[in-house]
Amino acid sequence: MNRFGTQNVLKSRQTSRCLVLGVLLLIGLCSGTTTVSARSVNHPGQEVNQQIDYPQAAYIRAGSLWISKGGVEYRATDQTRASLPKWSADGKFIAYWVAEQNLWVYDVERKRSALVVESADQYSWSPKEHILAVRENGLLSVVDIARLAAGQLQVQQPVVSGVGNYSWTPDGSGFLVSSLAQLQPTGWTNVKLYVVPLTANMDPKQVKQLYMLPSQSDDFFAVGTSIFKWSSDGKWIAFIAKPTASLSADGNLLCVLSRDGSRFYTLDKMLGYPSWFNWAPQTNKLASITGEGRFSVENKQLTVDELPVIQSKSYTPSGYADRDFTWLDDYHIVVARAKERAWSNTPGERPLPALYRIGLDDNQQIRITNPPSGSGDFFPQHVKSRSDRLTWIRTTRKQADAWSSGPSGDKPYLIIKQLDMPNEYYDHFNWEEVIAWYGGRSRGDFQ
Repeated sequence: MNRFGTQNVLKSRQTSRCLVLGVLLLIGLCSGTTTVSARSVNHPGQEVNQQIDYPQAAYIRAGSLWISKGGVEYRATDQTRASLPKWSADGKFIAYWVAEQNLWVYDVERKRSALVVESADQYSWSPKEHILAVRENGLLSVVDIARLAAGQLQVQQPVVSGVGNYSWTPDGSGFLVSSLAQLQPTGWTNVKLYVVPLTANMDPKQVKQLYMLPSQSDDFFAVGTSIFKWSSDGKWIAFIAKPTASLSADGNLLCVLSRDGSRFYTLDKMLGYPSWFNWAPQTNKLASITGEGRFSVENKQLTVDELPVIQSKSYTPSGYADRDFTWLDDYHIVVARAKERAWSNTPGERPLPALYRIGLDDNQQIRITNPPSGSGDFFPQHVKSRSDRLTWIRTTRKQADAWSSGPSGDKPYLIIKQLDMPNEYYDHFNWEEVIAWYGGRSRGDFQ
């Protein structure tokens, strides 16, 4: 069979599969056969205070998807292996995994959920529309959730193949994707970055190469990348260049590329956690948690780089280690910080963090939370609701609750009890697996 015939067979198989998945989602969202009746309850052991500004959240408790809005929570699904909830841009839908493979969508208004894709490696919402981008075995596809919810048959549309990682462009018109390097007798091939329009429809002529990462050397080695994050003005793109898995566990290179691909910088070594690098809300300042070594309790510094002239500064005092952080504005950051110490296999011997508010101009650093003994405060998030809110997770490493306060830590209160615990890797917890705040996503991160 010639190449053209092979491609036709492949497209025919993809179309048949997409039709089946489209019908499944259409049945679920329109007929309600997968609906779980919502039951509204107050937070366990807690009365709703009408004077409090409760940020809206989707979260996982006992394996099920729950939603909290206005101080009232309800269980949205009866599944027992849900994880990684992600809000659509307008808060009308929530995408989530079941069993870390099956991609489902919950319709917040209709209170219905349905299967979208049976096997998804990665998924993310368009920053503008109700479109989900799904990567499966290197194939990037999109599904129009709004049309399906409205009763119109819409199938999974292939966009481009050979994708290692991807992110939406800020205007939602397409994607920036990276390839995966291949090991050949002469060494590793170079990782390449491509701009792909939403309407590419598997046409390689519509794919444009933006940049090719450097070849393997003593100073640079990458076989793939993280997701991509854009600065507020769209002129700079930050991402992590990742070596092979064994090396990546201890160190990766934080990189910055200009929008037109003309300027490329490597900034510092860091772990491969996308939540550990984020742009300031309105300036070209990139904050990150830098430092080599897989242990989160040592050699981790909050660092800020300013573009286009690289001006790097660390804000972590000697003897301390930082981890999760959030921007409050262009001049203030809240970070989770604990005393630094060597790794211990005994969890109780590892220091637990509190939250600190840092002024970048005056370097004023103030502790703003005081977790009780045996508990620590992780994953600070700046959330836009009726007012600016700071949220965080308080945990003993065995159980976790969500808290909120004003941006300076004023008037803290417990808002969600009994979150599931996420996966842990050397004292790093991926809290995005169990909670998503509506309005709490970082600039340039449409994941």
